[in-house]
Amino acid sequence: MSNPVLITGGAGSVGRQLAGMLLEDGKTVRIFDLPFMDFSGLEDEEGVEVVKGDITDADSVISAVAGVSGVLHLAAILPPNSEKDRNFTFRVNVDGTRNIVEGLKAGAPEAPLVFTSSISTYGDTSGENPPITVDHSQGAIDVYADSKIAGEKILLASEVNYIILRVASIAVPGFLEPPEPWPFTAAQRVEMIHRDDVADALRNAVGNEKAVRKVFNVAGGNSWRLTGKDYVEDFFNVMGAPVDMAVYRDSPGWNDWYDTEESQKILKYQNRSYEYYSDQMKAIVEEMMAG
Repeated sequence: MSNPVLITGGAGSVGRQLAGMLLEDGKTVRIFDLPFMDFSGLEDEEGVEVVKGDITDADSVISAVAGVSGVLHLAAILPPNSEKDRNFTFRVNVDGTRNIVEGLKAGAPEAPLVFTSSISTYGDTSGENPPITVDHSQGAIDVYADSKIAGEKILLASEVNYIILRVASIAVPGFLEPPEPWPFTAAQRVEMIHRDDVADALRNAVGNEKAVRKVFNVAGGNSWRLTGKDYVEDFFNVMGAPVDMAVYRDSPGWNDWYDTEESQKILKYQNRSYEYYSDQMKAIVEEMMAG
């Protein structure tokens, strides 16, 4: 059996999706997640190894990382939970990343580490000319972004074969309650990305020598470049709800349009246009209404 690809936070929906994709590629997978997570459908799957532990516990991480061929580091505290307790968020998102780095140095020094960061690390760029490039300065406006900046710094100062993906806001096809407020103003530039395109970027980063020790913006591409008002009005129209219910931020958030030329060239992940996503959403709502 080949050396496995480790997926931290692998019992979640994205981790499961990636595990299936990697198995299709003929790779073996090691899932690392908290002991109380639901591992059903993983523990008995051929080619999948489950390691239960805590990313904040260095000994657990050393066991999980030993002998891997690569790491997809998904484990993190995400918004809005990340904003409730800064110390806890940093313990998981920053100290956990440090544990992965130290574990790799000890048990798999050549294995690439794919780190899921965020375009939120750029802060408010609404007053600048797009697209935003990876060499743009970082300035967090929330705890989550601050933790991701700190995690990136650990990787950049290390000797591991990191691949940093700064992922845009993820659009998930499904019947969803609109957030209040939306994380942008009506006039703000917004470029999201389809959930499955994010999975493709992660999948295509594993074992990709051209991606090693690089930082990428990962966003939807030209068809996803909208304003907040465009996106929200489409959302409400699809859901069949009055647009005047929409509540926007009073000041710009961290969304914008991004330079993804290099990331698309190397990772080949922009496979689903905004129109594709919109059609998916319409089909989901129509199916619900018919049922």
